Amino acid sequence: MKRKNERGFTLVEILASLTILGIVFISFMTIFPQMSTFNSKTEAKLETINLAKKELLVWRENPLPLDRNSELEIIKEDSVTKPSHIIYDYNYKKEPSFTYRVTLKKEPDLTTTQKGEAELFRIHIIVFKEGREVSETFGYMKKEKE
Repeated sequence: MKRKNERGFTLVEILASLTILGIVFISFMTIFPQMSTFNSKTEAKLETINLAKKELLVWRENPLPLDRNSELEIIKEDSVTKPSHIIYDYNYKKEPSFTYRVTLKKEPDLTTTQKGEAELFRIHIIVFKEGREVSETFGYMKKEKE
């Protein structure tokens, strides 16, 4: 008796391949939600870093930007907690969910002896969201010696 060459797949082979493909597909699908969560956290962190850097630029351009600023909602000034620093806590009306804490050193880090040279005052800006620190940055403010 002559055997015919039957080409094709058996039911067991098809089920095994579908099972393997399903396992691979499910393992890839669990990565995508994790990636989107990670991306949203990174986006929020970048947003707050940019807010802190923007606030540092505001302070560099105008050493006391809190005076007579109608965009600010709450301003608290504290020079008792750290005697060598002035601490400002405030938030903007347009972004009430973010609170800024600016710590300005009273004495310069770089002292000068000659007229016309710059003194550098350290500034530390922290951004809070719902009472939790989300970003911070450091910088220096320049003041010409008179």
